[in-house]
Amino acid sequence: MTQSDIPENGASVKFLRIDEDEWREGEYDGENHLFIEIYALEPATHNMEDIKEWKYIPEIG
Repeated sequence: MTQSDIPENGASVKFLRIDEDEWREGEYDGENHLFIEIYALEPATHNMEDIKEWKYIPEIG
């Protein structure tokens, strides 16, 4: 990913790891450059280098 390919800090996103086929939902932590998984049973973070693709989750309301 390039610098222009990163989401805004605190953005709600879906992301796909390079080693998996399942999309996950979470937030992007811009200070630490991590994707934080929302629905994990235990806190789970993913390094930016491990993400193949991401998309913003539209806000409802």
